[in-house]
Amino acid sequence: MSRCDERAVLVTGASRGIGAGIARELLRRGRRVAGGYRTAPDPAWAGEPDRVLPVRYDLADDASAAAAVRDVTDAWGRLDGVICNAGCWRGGRLTAMDPGEWWRVVEVNVRGSAALARAALPALAASRQPSIVLVSSVVGLIGHAGDTAYASAKAALVGFARSLAKEVAADGVRVNVLAPGFVDTDMTAAVPVRSRQAIADATLLGRFGTVEEIARAATFLSEDATFCTGTVLTADGGWSL
Repeated sequence: MSRCDERAVLVTGASRGIGAGIARELLRRGRRVAGGYRTAPDPAWAGEPDRVLPVRYDLADDASAAAAVRDVTDAWGRLDGVICNAGCWRGGRLTAMDPGEWWRVVEVNVRGSAALARAALPALAASRQPSIVLVSSVVGLIGHAGDTAYASAKAALVGFARSLAKEVAADGVRVNVLAPGFVDTDMTAAVPVRSRQAIADATLLGRFGTVEEIARAATFLSEDATFCTGTVLTADGGWSL
């Protein structure tokens, strides 16, 4: 096994959806993956005990960020990449949402990613090719009616990533953002058929994205885009154009 194949990557929100897809893509590449979960780990990970480490991580709990990083470094002695995929969503127009709930969406999404980046940076600085990827959303780039809280949080991640990229470049740490569009997951499965069709019709490629497509984009930023930092990669099938 080459030193590159020994890379250890922490992926939050890895028990389902896009996060699980990212974890699978990294495992396909031969990496070791710490899969962050809040309530229960993905049972499929049981078949990869040597290369998968379930790690509990709660966006709303700052202490769990440090604990997650410590679990990875204790198990594997290194941390080479972090993909901050976990997030929370609450929809509703500004005047309809409870102010406390609105601010919670913003705080949890931004605070959770910032806390994990802060905790991971010392370990990442010791890696040969350290990387942080923040999973934002195309909604944070162009806005969406009924999503002011979520869009605000995801837009804030872009500013955070670009500023952090400037802070940690001297340590060799790359920081990039992935902004997915509408993707077929268990979350979007609840979107009414008429709304799904309207979204597909407004997308240049005429469909929702797949988890596998987004996972490959995230892995590209994490591992292959070695001359990219402070970059925002939009993967939305042309919905935002």
